[in-house]
Amino acid sequence: MKLLRIIAATFLAVTTLAAFTTSSSNAAGTYSISCKNDAYGMQLGTGYTDQAYVYNAAFAAGGSGLSGSQISGSYLIGGPNAGHQEAYVGNDCIYAGAADTNGTAVVAGDVARLAVNAIVGAVSNRIDMAYAAQNASASATGLTFSNQADGVSMSANNMVAGLSFWGDYGNSNIENTQTFTGVRLDSNKYSGDSSAYSIGVDKAFGKALIGLVVSGVSADFITTFNDGTYKQDLDTYGIYAAYKTSMLQIDIGFGQGDTTVNTTRRDLGNDKTISGKTTGDVEYSNARVAAHFSKGRFTIVPSISYRTLDMDLKAFTDTRPSDDSSTVVGGAATIFSTDNATLTTTDDNIAARTVESETMAVGLTIAANLGKLVPYLDLAYESEDTTAPKYKAEAGTDGTAADLAASKASSSVKLGAGLNFNLSSHISGGIRGGWVTGRDDWTESYVGANLRVGF
Repeated sequence: MKLLRIIAATFLAVTTLAAFTTSSSNAAGTYSISCKNDAYGMQLGTGYTDQAYVYNAAFAAGGSGLSGSQISGSYLIGGPNAGHQEAYVGNDCIYAGAADTNGTAVVAGDVARLAVNAIVGAVSNRIDMAYAAQNASASATGLTFSNQADGVSMSANNMVAGLSFWGDYGNSNIENTQTFTGVRLDSNKYSGDSSAYSIGVDKAFGKALIGLVVSGVSADFITTFNDGTYKQDLDTYGIYAAYKTSMLQIDIGFGQGDTTVNTTRRDLGNDKTISGKTTGDVEYSNARVAAHFSKGRFTIVPSISYRTLDMDLKAFTDTRPSDDSSTVVGGAATIFSTDNATLTTTDDNIAARTVESETMAVGLTIAANLGKLVPYLDLAYESEDTTAPKYKAEAGTDGTAADLAASKASSSVKLGAGLNFNLSSHISGGIRGGWVTGRDDWTESYVGANLRVGF
C-alpha cells in the first residue's frame, strides 16, 4: 500500500509539472520566439501556421525510418498531420485576435467619449455657476438658477477689466467589464482612470457670457485584453458662449487641440514588450438648451444637449524587440537551418485611425437653495454613437465559442449629485460626483470640483 501511495504521489507531481510546463509554453509560444520572427513567424501565412517544422542536423544526415521532408533536414512538429495541437510560433500567436491588437483600435473611442464629457462638463458647470450669481450678494451657485432678474451680474469678477477666472478638476474611474479568460480568447477588457482639468476666463455682457478655456485630459489604463498598457494625453483650447433669459438658457462651444498616445502589449511568442507611440488632432463641439422653473427654494432644470469629439490618430509602428536569440529554447540550431537562420523580428505597421464620440442627452437637475449651500441631483439619459473597438483577425481558429465580439455601447444613464457653496463674494465653488450605468460592458464613477476666485 505504501508503494502504491508513493507511485500515486509521483504520478500526481509529474502530471502537475507537465501541466505547468504546458501552460508556460502556451503563454510564451512553443519556442519563445516572437510571433513575427522574420524566419518563421505567423505573418508568413497558413503554410507556417497550419503546420510547422523544426530543423534537426541528425535527420539531415539521413536517419533510419525517416520519410521525405524529414530526411531533407526538417521534420513536422505540429499541425493536423502530426497529431499535435501546437504550431511553430505557438498557439497563442495563432489564435490571438484582441491580444495581437494595438490598444488604439480598442480603447481610443472610449477615450474620445471620456474627453468630451470632461471638457464640456467643466465648461457647462462654469456657465451654470456664472448665471446663478445674479448679483454680488447672491447665494446661489453652480447648477441653481433664479428667474427673478433678467440681467447678469457676476460677483467678484472685476479682477481685470471685468473678467472672471475659474478652474475645474475631475477624475473618472472606469472599467470595461467584458469577460476575460485568457489571451487566446477575444475580449476588450481594460480598466483605469481618466483625469481632466480646465482653466478659463470669461466676461458677461448683459444676458450674454463669452469665455475661453484651456483643458487637459489624461487617460491611464491597464489593457487586460493584450496584457499591456494604454496612456493618452489630450490638450485642447476652445471658446464658449451663452445667453440666458428669465427662463431659457442656451450655450454653445467648440475647440481643438492635439493628443499623444503611448501603448505597450506583450509579444505572445517571447513574452517581450511591444511598444508604440503616435500623435493626433482633436476637435470638439457642443450645444445645450435648458429651461428653469423655480418654486420657493427649489429649482428644476430640464435640458437637452449635444456634444461630439473627433480624434484623428496618425499611423505609427508597433516596435517589437529585434533579437530572439537569447530566448529560443534549445538554441537557434534546433529550429533553423543555416539557410534560414535569422532571428530578427518585423515591427507592426499600425494604420491611421479616426474615432468619434457623439452624444445626445436629455437631463434633469433639481436643486435646493439653502443659502450658502446648494445641494442638487443630476439625472440624464444619454444616447451615444462612439466608434466601436475592432480586433485584429485571428490567424487560426481555436474552435471555441468563448471568443467575444467587441462591445459597442449605444446608451447609458447618468446619476449624479453635488453641493455648491458661496463662502463670500470673492470665493465660490462646488463638488460633484456620480455614476454611469446601463452602458454595455462598462462601469464608471466620477468626481469633480470647481472654484471661482475674484477680487
